[in-house]
Formats: sequence, C-alpha cells, structure tokens
Amino acid sequence: MRKWIAIIAVTALLACALVPGVSFTEDRNTVLLARAIYALARDASYDAKLAIGTVAMNRMESVWFDDTLDGVLNEQHQFPIGNRYDADSLAAAHEVLSGRRTLGADALYYQTPAASQPRSDKPIAEVEGFRFYDC
Repeated sequence: MRKWIAIIAVTALLACALVPGVSFTEDRNTVLLARAIYALARDASYDAKLAIGTVAMNRMESVWFDDTLDGVLNEQHQFPIGNRYDADSLAAAHEVLSGRRTLGADALYYQTPAASQPRSDKPIAEVEGFRFYDC
C-alpha cells in the first residue's frame, strides 16, 4: 500500500513539474495583486486587468500612497481583495510586477463600470468601462 502511495505522489509531482504554469509557490505580492485584479476585473479583458494592476503599481511608486504593494492594496475602500484568481489575473500580475505599464504614471485612481456616482472630472483613460484618473 505504501508503495502505491509513493508512486502516486511521485507521479503527481512529476506531472506538476512538466506542466507549464503550475506552481506550488507564487510570491505573496503576485498572488495578492492577482486576487485584487480578479476581484475587480474577473470578467473584463486582459487589457483591463493590466490597467488595474498598473494603477496599483503607480500608487506604490507615488509619494502620496504607501510604498508597499500590501499597503496600497489593503488601504480601506480602495482595492477589494478576494480569495480567488484565475490564470489571466495571475499573468497580468506577473507582467505588471515585472515592469509593464499600460497607463501613464499619473493614473492613480480608477472607477469601475458599475460605479453609482461618476467623478465630475474627465478620465485620462478608459478601458472596457473602467475609467482611470490622475490626482
């Protein structure tokens, strides 16, 4: 019986090692950002997911916000963070954390398509209903 359990365990580990994209470890920031992206834009395009990730990174690099991703994403009423993420959200998080930005550095705020009270100022960009604003 132990022999079969060992064989199954080794087979599972080998399968995970051979299948690209399967990982037992993702760093905390990547997962945190992927969960925030998924919570906001799960049904949106990949471009919208990149834009949401860009806003989070822009905030982290701004003097007006916390300088850690954890601090930016956990700021009250700013980024919802769920418990799930999908492959696109994880890929977008990887790209954004690697330096890809789809909006300018001045894009520090976003508004979802479902926002009940739109801002009065003009957005600097709009991606699939998400509106992005500067200060």
